[in-house]
Amino acid sequence: MPTSNPTKTSDDMTASKVVLKKLRHLRRKLTGWILVQGVGKWLIALLAVLAFDMLLDRVFKMDYAQRLIMLVVMAGLAIAYFVWRVIRPLSSRPNDDALIYQVEAKNPELKENLISSWQLSREKDLASQGVSKELVEATIRSGIEKANQLNFGKALDVGQNRKNWLTLIAAIAATVLLGVGVAKTEFLSTWFNRNIMLLNDQWPQGTYLEIAGAKDGKLTLPRGADHRQVVTITEESTTQDVTVSIEVDNPGGRTVHQMKSTGKLDGREQVFVFHNVSSPFRFRASGGDDVTEWVDVKLVEPPSVIELAMQTFPPAYTGVSSVELTGNGPHAVLTGSGLQVGITANKSLSRAALKLGDETLEMQQIAEADADAEGADVSKRYQLNIPAGELSGGEYEFQLIDQSGLANSRPSKFTVTIREDQPPKVRANLLGISGLVVPRAILPTQYSAADEFGLTQLSFDCHWKLGSEDAEAVDQEMVFANFASGAEGESEPNGPIKSVKDVAALDLLPLGLEPGTSFRFSVNAADSKPGTPGIGRSQEFLLRVVSDDELRSDLLRREIEQRKAFEQAYEVQMELATEIQAIAVREPDAGVTTEQFLAQQESDLITLVQSQKSNGTAIDRVADRFEEFLVEVKNNRLDEAENETFPEKRIERRFDEGIIQPIRKLDAELISIATRNLDNCRRSVNNAGELNEAVAQTKLIHDGIQDEMKRILDAMNDSENFQEIINDFLEIKEASIGIRKDIEKELKPKNIFDDNKGIFDK
Repeated sequence: MPTSNPTKTSDDMTASKVVLKKLRHLRRKLTGWILVQGVGKWLIALLAVLAFDMLLDRVFKMDYAQRLIMLVVMAGLAIAYFVWRVIRPLSSRPNDDALIYQVEAKNPELKENLISSWQLSREKDLASQGVSKELVEATIRSGIEKANQLNFGKALDVGQNRKNWLTLIAAIAATVLLGVGVAKTEFLSTWFNRNIMLLNDQWPQGTYLEIAGAKDGKLTLPRGADHRQVVTITEESTTQDVTVSIEVDNPGGRTVHQMKSTGKLDGREQVFVFHNVSSPFRFRASGGDDVTEWVDVKLVEPPSVIELAMQTFPPAYTGVSSVELTGNGPHAVLTGSGLQVGITANKSLSRAALKLGDETLEMQQIAEADADAEGADVSKRYQLNIPAGELSGGEYEFQLIDQSGLANSRPSKFTVTIREDQPPKVRANLLGISGLVVPRAILPTQYSAADEFGLTQLSFDCHWKLGSEDAEAVDQEMVFANFASGAEGESEPNGPIKSVKDVAALDLLPLGLEPGTSFRFSVNAADSKPGTPGIGRSQEFLLRVVSDDELRSDLLRREIEQRKAFEQAYEVQMELATEIQAIAVREPDAGVTTEQFLAQQESDLITLVQSQKSNGTAIDRVADRFEEFLVEVKNNRLDEAENETFPEKRIERRFDEGIIQPIRKLDAELISIATRNLDNCRRSVNNAGELNEAVAQTKLIHDGIQDEMKRILDAMNDSENFQEIINDFLEIKEASIGIRKDIEKELKPKNIFDDNKGIFDK
């Protein structure tokens, strides 16, 4: 049999088109059915999750992190549920055979004619399989007829579809109501802002807490400082009498601390102090029915002064261009000075200022052109210039604020004290002058003067007044040194004279003083301060002006006192000689051991050594006094009349050659040897032979000392007797001169015209 390619009949084509059309309609309805059911259930589930989130946040007041987690979880659940309920069913649609089986299941009367017609219409070359062509066509036609008569949509559960639509409509309505509630009600709006928009809105509550300083959940604090954290119960709170706690979360765990009231704002202000903040942490406050959001604490280095440079500019008259100041002071700055303050901060600042009491002085950032070092970071350097005359004393405190608004946590201060230019310091001593002087005396004055910035003048400031109460006082200044054009002294090269030391002589003769005058004077020094110079004064010396006779009598009295002092030293020297002889021949008493006897001898000899030294000092002091007498005589010019009358008996010879030099020689040559010999006796106390030899040598020295002291005493007595003679002679001489002047005045012829003036014309 020949083979032929079978082709589909017209009935086959008709059956396929009719069933396909019916199936497409069913598939569309199925898609709608799935969407309605899936979206409705998804919306219901989503609303349930949102309701749970709303309840959870309202009850527990979740913080930002918790709300963020819940939002992520809800979004994840919504997406997953939508995929499971909507996307997955739509992507898993049944094939045509499955749909026809569903139609057959809903229409039992078909008795599988529809599925048979559908399957036969798709078969090819049925004749080769032995199937009757007429039977196939009859089956297909029967299926087409049945398909035309059927509503494939009935295969779907209409009742369930109605329920799905009701569910979807209800879910959409609930969603719309939720949106309206979010827009119109405070409760839902607060939930939406907190949990969906992740804002910091607060639920309606009786207590509201506000954390001072926190911004967007963050707080910046200086590292290493103490921080005083304030939490305020807001005025809008209906419940204000609550206990506020602060919860701290750090790597070591969480701790809760009860805050204390500051007593401000009617007790609504609470405070807690974080001590020595050194690592980041977070905290939140709770009180009443409010729990704040967590506040993350960020630590930064506070602005601080890492280098301070100060210099003061004294007034021009000081000759000092500038003075560097180091440390925090207090720095004593001269009146009229200017001050420059420069700092280097650890970071760039938005503001740098100096605060003095209620006054604030703004500092300026150093310009690039003013940088004194190449590559210097001028953004961290600031400077303030206080002009001369505007500087005030007190404690200056730096106020630093960085670019983020953080202020310095630890105070940085320095202190300035304003000091006046002190007057010069002057010291003076009279040389060779006692409290009595004659009118023609010369007063040698040793002085030293010093000033911080320079001396301009030295002078004697003299005041005198006669003994009578009604006498007029006289003041006179006598300049003896002027440094305006330069003088010798301790000073910087080509600079002002800052210190000087010398001897100046004040001659009383030009002053015309009279005996009985009370004379006072001091050495004054003027500094270089313009306007009103500072005046430094030495101690004031008070002298009484007397006649020559009175001063000679006083000098003679003092000379006699020194002779008596020398006589006492002579007697002491004789006692020392006697005692050393007695020690040499002394025997131990009954009951005294040798050791005790020798110890007593050594102790007595030590006493003799000390006595010998003291006596030598007393003798030498007498020579000092006679030297002073000699100088005083010359300063008062008393030796002029004596030398004129008795040139061979000059006082220099009587005092210097007869008394002073012999005493100096006695002390240097004999008394010092006697002291050493007495010490040798002490060291020889354990050996009788050596002791006797040392005592014998000491006796020879003592004999020489006594002989020399006798000669000096004789010279003193001769000087006293001669001085008495000179005093009497000069007193008689002065009296005779006075008598002669009086006689000459009386015998002078009187001008006959003295009492008849006007008789003759001129």
